[in-house]
Amino acid sequence: MMLRIGGGLKMPKLDIKKLKPKGISLKGMKLKKKPSKKIILICTIFIIVGAIIIGKFIMPKPVPQVKCTVLSKGKIVNSVNVLGEIKSKESTNIYSNLNNPVQEVKVKEGDKVKSGDVLAVLDSNGLEKDIEQATATADATEANAKTQLDSAQKEYNDELNLYNNNSNADIKNAEETLSLAQITLNDKAKIYEKNKALFDAQAISESDLNKIKIDYDTAKSDYEKAVTALENAKVKVDQALNKAKSDYETAQANYNNKSQRIAIEKQKQQLDDCIVKATTDGTITHVNAVVGNPGNGVLFQIEDLGNIEITVPIKEVDIANVKVGQRVEIKTDATGDEVIPGEVISVSPSAKGGNMPVSQGNSGNTQSQSQGTSSDADFEAKVKVDNTNENMKVGMSARVNIITNEKSDIYEASSDSIVESNGNKSIYVAEKSNDGKQGYIVKEIPINTGIESDFNVEISGEGISDGIFVIDDPSTCKVGEKIQIGGR
Repeated sequence: MMLRIGGGLKMPKLDIKKLKPKGISLKGMKLKKKPSKKIILICTIFIIVGAIIIGKFIMPKPVPQVKCTVLSKGKIVNSVNVLGEIKSKESTNIYSNLNNPVQEVKVKEGDKVKSGDVLAVLDSNGLEKDIEQATATADATEANAKTQLDSAQKEYNDELNLYNNNSNADIKNAEETLSLAQITLNDKAKIYEKNKALFDAQAISESDLNKIKIDYDTAKSDYEKAVTALENAKVKVDQALNKAKSDYETAQANYNNKSQRIAIEKQKQQLDDCIVKATTDGTITHVNAVVGNPGNGVLFQIEDLGNIEITVPIKEVDIANVKVGQRVEIKTDATGDEVIPGEVISVSPSAKGGNMPVSQGNSGNTQSQSQGTSSDADFEAKVKVDNTNENMKVGMSARVNIITNEKSDIYEASSDSIVESNGNKSIYVAEKSNDGKQGYIVKEIPINTGIESDFNVEISGEGISDGIFVIDDPSTCKVGEKIQIGGR
């Protein structure tokens, strides 16, 4: 006989009596004698194999349960979360370059001041004495310079008049000597020429001619010496004139030298600077001036506390996504859960080393923050606060969420639910079985993707609609497979 299993597979009908081991009584299962170990082993194996066959072909196969998400429209937001510092948009440092000790501090932190108000006074006693002594020295120097200038000017004018009028005595004497030498030379030249003719006519002796020639040569030498003497006299006059001119110009430069007066003016300016004044309206937020300490460096900081901004550090990984004009959400401990709107107004073009407290991370709909201290180079960005809350104070920390990209009224799915194959993308959905039985069938739907966050992706395409069941992990099932659905 054959036994039908599950309406399909036929198996031979087992005859229990024929399976009875030798030596075993079926009636009351009373053993006639103890079975051997071999028989017991064979029976055990036969029972196990039978159970497996029955379980595989007779028992129904369980339907796997798959986690799904019901699709609906939502919003994807990409942002950079940072921890920044609230600062005054208008901040002025009041500083001094003087080393004079601080004599008096007239303001304290929190005081409101106007431009021109006295903030501190530096000790100026030594400076006043220096100015008095320098003024006396400058007066004496200028008086002496004036005397020297007058004397040099007179000497130069005298030399210039003599030169222009050719009235110099040395030149006149040299010119007269040259004139007499010229007359003598001319006379001696004529006599020499006549006697030379007589010598040629053998009217006089050579000895007589030589005597006359000596007189001529002497006259010629005297003339040349007179020419040289006149030239030397003129050179000497030129040198005297140039020296007088140079002395006059030097005296004039000394008289016009105002370096001492300039130094005194600088000292007077330092004296004025000993009175440290506010250069703008605002509130004193820092006081570094201490009575007795040197008054150099930044002594005060004045800020306009009604005009604030937030300075935030942006890491290298995020700087390409942060742009001027992006929307910002601001929270502080002082303002609680209130979200204060803002806007990015500037991003530095170069990185700056810093150790500002930083809280940062890209996120989608669910935002996360990790706080710590960064020693890496940051790019500084400034955020304008649109609606200033009275509880926001300069110096406070602010949690700033810079919205780098966002899109609303879209279908979104987990990035883990996206299937990629040959450059195409799709999702697996659980579709109600149409055979009248309970359960769902896995179906594949091609999609296009758009904006992405760390976890979710915008999806679109034919068949994408509200209420469909998107399978969270497509690797747990196959297209066409029957499944049961479960929530996350």
